[in-house]
Amino acid sequence: MKTLIAVADIERDRAVVQTGLALAGEDDVVLASVIEVPEDVTLAAAQPQAKQLRRSLELLAAEVAPGRRVRSLVTVARRGWDAIREAATTERPEVLLVGWRRPGWDILGLTIEEVLRDPPCDLAVVKGAPARARRILVPVRGGRYAQLAARIGTELARSSDGAVTLLHVAGRNGSRGRSPLYQLLGERAYDERVERLVTRSGDPVKVITDELADHDAIVFGATGREGAEDPLGPVGQAMLAAAKNAIVVRTRAPLASGVFLARPRLPEDRAERSKVVGEMVDKWFAQNTFSSTEFADLRRLVEEKERQGLRISVGLPALNEEATIRRVIHSIRSRLVERIPLVDEIVVIDSRSEDRTREIAADEGVAVFIHDEVLPECGSYRGKGEALWKSLHVMTGDLVVWVDTDVSSHHPKFVYGILGPLLTRPDIQFVKAFYQRPLRMGDELQATGGGRVTELAARPILNLFFPELSGIVQPLAGEQGGRRALLEQLPFFSGYGVETGLLVDILQRAGLGAIAQVDMKQRIHRNQSLYRLSMMSFEVLQVALRRVGEAQGTRLLEEANFTMKLITASEGRLHLEMQDIIDIERPPIASVPAYQQRRAR
Repeated sequence: MKTLIAVADIERDRAVVQTGLALAGEDDVVLASVIEVPEDVTLAAAQPQAKQLRRSLELLAAEVAPGRRVRSLVTVARRGWDAIREAATTERPEVLLVGWRRPGWDILGLTIEEVLRDPPCDLAVVKGAPARARRILVPVRGGRYAQLAARIGTELARSSDGAVTLLHVAGRNGSRGRSPLYQLLGERAYDERVERLVTRSGDPVKVITDELADHDAIVFGATGREGAEDPLGPVGQAMLAAAKNAIVVRTRAPLASGVFLARPRLPEDRAERSKVVGEMVDKWFAQNTFSSTEFADLRRLVEEKERQGLRISVGLPALNEEATIRRVIHSIRSRLVERIPLVDEIVVIDSRSEDRTREIAADEGVAVFIHDEVLPECGSYRGKGEALWKSLHVMTGDLVVWVDTDVSSHHPKFVYGILGPLLTRPDIQFVKAFYQRPLRMGDELQATGGGRVTELAARPILNLFFPELSGIVQPLAGEQGGRRALLEQLPFFSGYGVETGLLVDILQRAGLGAIAQVDMKQRIHRNQSLYRLSMMSFEVLQVALRRVGEAQGTRLLEEANFTMKLITASEGRLHLEMQDIIDIERPPIASVPAYQQRRAR
């Protein structure tokens, strides 16, 4: 069974982790830990601590489960249990494990009674170290929790090569009118690990306590009475007091996936709205901001890829990149294809380069497509977004990564850094890179100054109209990737507005939590002239205004001007040049018949 383990204290909850591993068998195990941040501190301030905690969880997993695949999930919140509830929504485990705390003791901002009273999914509260038990007692009274208790008991016994006793206490008046164990549990009663089936009458506490003396651990259900003040009940309290090793279970109907949530409604009051958005963005920044170094263990990524049965494609959009494209291809192929089999496919999507770009790419042995020759029945437009949209048709991967080809300092981390969150966090659907961008001035390289369109156009307009995205460091970064299942359902803008459009549409369709960003440290590429940057900004603003208008139910962009007057200087005089700049919105490629046929094949 897939297990989500709430790790409140790494040392104290070690036995809980071992129990979760025993229950999971070969299935997924996720260690979830929360950094609780006081009200007077921003959630974003916990980002360094989050990175350190992820490392601590990885070390814990390596220690207690060497060779096992265990994921870590670190979140931030004002109250820890809120983050665990959210994790249960996105991860959708079969069971959530929590370490036992005495009644009234704090655990992630709640007491154990409150946790049991309203669990976010099927729950197992672990006392002691039941994973080591060889003889396990499972008292069942019927009802909603009997099946879960029996399943957990038999899975524990299977992992330790132990045995289970199923016990039904019929009460003081005997078993008249009561169902036998095989009727209460069905096939669970016939599991190979069930050694004894026992039905007795009498006082439940005494019968169970007597039987417990011959067992190493007990698994039982909390009270089934809705709204009970004490979710354990007197019998449960007595069993927990008598047992050194115990698991208390409680079921809940499965939660719907957290993916594809509606955009949350924000408060009308401006100050309150700013506070809510600030908390939301800070929380996201701490939880979903990574460093490429966290994913430098490439063999671990390959194991995740193979376990999930995924195919990975890297798309390289190009236009006159003969100076850098060989280095980019070689960097990816030598490290991530030949040495470590992480990437399955490298494809160059060329926009009619007039230099040797295509020739060099073909010489490097990668597939080369000219984007205006792909899907000719759909026509063709100039622009980077058009190349990305058509690349989905020619690439075959379940995970798609796009990397710019004008980078003179290319490193494989631009690929594996994007893939890391997608392979290790099933809730993440789309990943952006960010980095320091030095600015070349003549023969000199200044440490900062790149990313001018980002800072002067993209980030300000996102802060204005889509503040949930304000924590994204470089929304226009060309290094990005996502799950095909999401990307094929999104419209693509044909020009430089494509990155802005994708971010806004993913926010609307999948929610902020589906987006992550990864720090790549530094990236050196060919800097554009202010003339070109001005036209790029014009396209970014067009896309943002289109989405703002749609959100308000108005034709805002249709009323805007698509002609840009660019000011140039020559021979000491200023000139006005007119450019028609329109970003065309391509439909989701999943709606194109040729794409449907290709995917079906």
